[in-house]
Amino acid sequence: MRAPIIVLICAILIASCSSRIQYEISPTACTAGQLNINNATETELVRLPGVGGPTAKLILDFRSANGRFRRIEQLLLIRGMSERRFLEFKPLVCAE
Repeated sequence: MRAPIIVLICAILIASCSSRIQYEISPTACTAGQLNINNATETELVRLPGVGGPTAKLILDFRSANGRFRRIEQLLLIRGMSERRFLEFKPLVCAE
């Protein structure tokens, strides 16, 4: 009789603790020489490997429609952005 009550109390305590955990995606911090995609112009974006004028425009359009990038991986949501292309310039960009 006591075991089910103890199990129930433990389950309630665990459930109440897990509901307090908050997950926050932190922006990718910029280091020297990286391009901040939240402030980059079309001219700056075109300098990235694999990014031409049309892709730079899509990045700017996406940023205008959705707000600042929280993580550089959000670039993969842009139409036409392949993982291979993203990996080419990933070390060169950041999102602050």
